[in-house]
Amino acid sequence: MASSTYGPNFYLSSSSTSTMALPLSPRGKYMETTSDGEASDSNQQPVVEIFQTSDELDWDSPDDPDNPRNWPKWKKILHSAMPSIYAFGLTTSISTIVAGVPFIMQDFKVSRTVALLPVTFYTLGFVFGPCIASPISELYGRRWIYLSNFIMLIVFNAIAAGSNSFPVLIIFRFLAALGGSGVLAVGAATLSDIWTMQSAGRVGIFYILAPFLGPTLGPLIGAYILENRDNDWRWSIWIILCILAPLTPGFMMMQETSKDIILYQRAKKRGTLQFEKHESFLVELGKIARAMLRPLHMCAIEPLLLFMGLYTAFSFAMTFSLFGSYVYVYQNVYGFDSKQIGLCYIAVVVGYLFALITFAYFDATKYRPEVIRTGGKVAPEYRLYTALVGCWLVPIGLFWYAWTPRPSVHWIVPVMAGLPFGWGTLANFLSAMTYIVETYGTANSASAVASNGVVRFTLGAIFPLFILQVYQGVGIQWAGSIFAFISVAFIPVPWVFFFKGKALRKRSHYPTNPN
Repeated sequence: MASSTYGPNFYLSSSSTSTMALPLSPRGKYMETTSDGEASDSNQQPVVEIFQTSDELDWDSPDDPDNPRNWPKWKKILHSAMPSIYAFGLTTSISTIVAGVPFIMQDFKVSRTVALLPVTFYTLGFVFGPCIASPISELYGRRWIYLSNFIMLIVFNAIAAGSNSFPVLIIFRFLAALGGSGVLAVGAATLSDIWTMQSAGRVGIFYILAPFLGPTLGPLIGAYILENRDNDWRWSIWIILCILAPLTPGFMMMQETSKDIILYQRAKKRGTLQFEKHESFLVELGKIARAMLRPLHMCAIEPLLLFMGLYTAFSFAMTFSLFGSYVYVYQNVYGFDSKQIGLCYIAVVVGYLFALITFAYFDATKYRPEVIRTGGKVAPEYRLYTALVGCWLVPIGLFWYAWTPRPSVHWIVPVMAGLPFGWGTLANFLSAMTYIVETYGTANSASAVASNGVVRFTLGAIFPLFILQVYQGVGIQWAGSIFAFISVAFIPVPWVFFFKGKALRKRSHYPTNPN
């Protein structure tokens, strides 16, 4: 019997025993029916829901209006823009509070390192939040993740902003990120749901840009807000709520995009579900717990994700280290205030724009021609061309930034070092994320992206705590050089994946792109 036409997760076997494997249920379990129509469990996995036929659980036709890829363009744009704007506000909140650190020190009588803990714990929430949300979204759908994340981010940040206790500030900053950061992983899966793989890579660059643009602009936004609010550090949190509040109508309009969930709900509405078998609460809870650990499992056993995670994590952590090093360098060498320091980040943002142009160039000249030539069966390694350029730019920017700040050198010279650094950092990240999504596909892309985020945000949380001590200990030039030399060691990573990626994908423990 031929395989199902319209969906990658739906298969019919050609076994001589006249059994056919039905589609994945929303909880990811396989089911079988025998030739006489009786349902039976598969050999390996327990059944949760049992459906009547596989044909009823696939799209009715290639033009099925329930298929998110057939939605009107305005609707697809809405579902692409909402996670992108949300991710920008979410990540901007990481660093807006950096401008308020001196006032937190004053209010709570703590050291600078301790005053940075609201930044560190907020960033740590990004490590665990996607690990919880992304596998659950794959099992139960995307929409409720968006709604619950939005509510928790708003409520917990509001409590943190209104607190008069430093422990309360830290705890609720962590909870805000833990409860609100799942969108960072689920958003990538949403783009895969509503766009073809080739289009998702192009549309997704705005979503991928957000985790870099947010933290980079945060210190500038925070500095200007605090000056107009009598240096009340609470406004460095309130401003994020002001940015996100207008998104409320958009979140209410969002619909489910997960294919499995849409088909399951439609089958239930049509009455084509034969019956449902409910498992005990403890069994269900155990399955959820195992699903939550999947990103960590992928990070531990997938060499592709581990090394790609370390590669992107270092540049990401260096972006976070600028929170401390910019303050130290530009205050001590050039006597800048917080607003002037915030403006220094503009060069990094310009670098991000060059990275987008670079990605678009290779997409048009390398990736899309290959899509046409192969009929869509393009190898994910074609997404790595941008990183082959970016891997050189990060060391250039870091060495430049390390050795130019001195009173005899105009301040614009070290500031311009942010351009190649930002260019290389985002170029590497764009390549890495599109490569991971195209390697693991719709089924596991959310967990794969969350796995990458585990490494990135762990280093991002840690680096700001010790970066100032490194600069004070060994001096501006050698402190910057240490990190620049580490970036040199990472140069071979995208080249190894470019030439050996197919062999590495074959050794994966999870289904990967076979092209």
